[in-house]
Amino acid sequence: MQTMNDGTRSLIDSVMNPELIVALRDWEKSTGSGVLIGGLALSLHCKPRYTQDIDFLFLEPCDVPDAVGGFSRVESGFRHDRTGIAADTFTRASMNLPREIVERVIKTATLSEGIRVASPSGLVALKLFRLIMRDKADVVALVKTGQVDLAAWPLPPEKLALFQALVEIAKSDPD
Repeated sequence: MQTMNDGTRSLIDSVMNPELIVALRDWEKSTGSGVLIGGLALSLHCKPRYTQDIDFLFLEPCDVPDAVGGFSRVESGFRHDRTGIAADTFTRASMNLPREIVERVIKTATLSEGIRVASPSGLVALKLFRLIMRDKADVVALVKTGQVDLAAWPLPPEKLALFQALVEIAKSDPD
């Protein structure tokens, strides 16, 4: 399972922490809302990696559910009652993202195991607005999937320049 997804691996097959599977299934049964971003979404598209939380993106705060069966409300989103897994919720405003970017991430999300997952291009677009060291490595890994196309994304020139620099790194990276 330490290889890039060739399109045959499902979201559940990409999860390394069994407690996350339980929480994801309960989320899907109860609400299924939001778009999965973060480490779990990356694990679906790239090599799986261990993570201990779930991250969901919503356009606006009013889109975040008030309650999710099997989860308790906490400051950052929700906590799964049986496993204690955090399901963090993010919005356009909380991530300081342009509306057009979040709308496109939501529009281009794919469905796996009943969960909407940000596409490789969507994840890259999100990461370009934060771009800490981990994000740079994630963008390089996503570029290597051959599934990133930002041509139709409304990215400012400076974000596209950052992306092009990371594409060059991906070309020369042996792994």
